[in-house]
Amino acid sequence: MKVVLHDRTNGLGQEVRDTALRKLNRLERHFGKVVDAEVEFSEEQKRSGLAISVCRINLHLDGRRTPVLHARERGADPQSALDLALDRIDRQLVAFKEKVTHRKQAVSPVRVPPQEERAKRRPAEPERLRLKLRPMSEAEALSELQADSQPFVIYLDEDSGEIQILVRRADGSLAVIEPIVP
Repeated sequence: MKVVLHDRTNGLGQEVRDTALRKLNRLERHFGKVVDAEVEFSEEQKRSGLAISVCRINLHLDGRRTPVLHARERGADPQSALDLALDRIDRQLVAFKEKVTHRKQAVSPVRVPPQEERAKRRPAEPERLRLKLRPMSEAEALSELQADSQPFVIYLDEDSGEIQILVRRADGSLAVIEPIVP
């Protein structure tokens, strides 16, 4: 990646230049199609007479119809302005990469792997969930079921101490399942 630094200040330290080069080269990890970057440091004067450092970054990407990513940030010193601008350009680059990769996926939300991939897989092991059951009344379980959008609630009955399952059926009615262990 080619990096061009423009210094329009009264002198930019070598440390800031090295940091800019190092961190901009790190952007290639996110998205390998970064061609070049232009970094411009300048100063703005406030009415109070204080000088504020401004960092502008233009990131050019490879490929047709790819945008040029821009970031302009202000800071008390060139290093802080650079860090803010790099953070913004990093977020833009990740968002652009996500947009590009999601566009290339199949149209169907349910993706069936090709026949070879299905043959290579081991039989799926069931996922195991461990629940800590609390003793509660049927009314408490009903209020918890209505509060969450879950289709069921598993709880310990306060009176009997047995496991019970409160289920919302497809028609909207409720049922209590009392498991019996033989």
